[in-house]
Amino acid sequence: MTSKRILGFVFILLAGILTLAIVGQLPALFGILLGFFKIFSGKLDGFQIGDVVGHIIYWIIHFLATIALWRYGVRWSKKQVEV
Repeated sequence: MTSKRILGFVFILLAGILTLAIVGQLPALFGILLGFFKIFSGKLDGFQIGDVVGHIIYWIIHFLATIALWRYGVRWSKKQVEV
């Protein structure tokens, strides 16, 4: 087993944990999406707008990291065909 293949399995494990975190925090995600639309209504002050924007940035990074870990984990953990 190569080190790249082992790293692929580690990436899949981490991606699975991040996916479970996304599923567990779905109510928080929907609350942040609702807060995003409240920004344009003018009902939030500066602190609340910063809080919502910070959470949106967190969720974007969380989704991108999860997708990247799944993609590279599956790609790297495949059995190498030797010619």
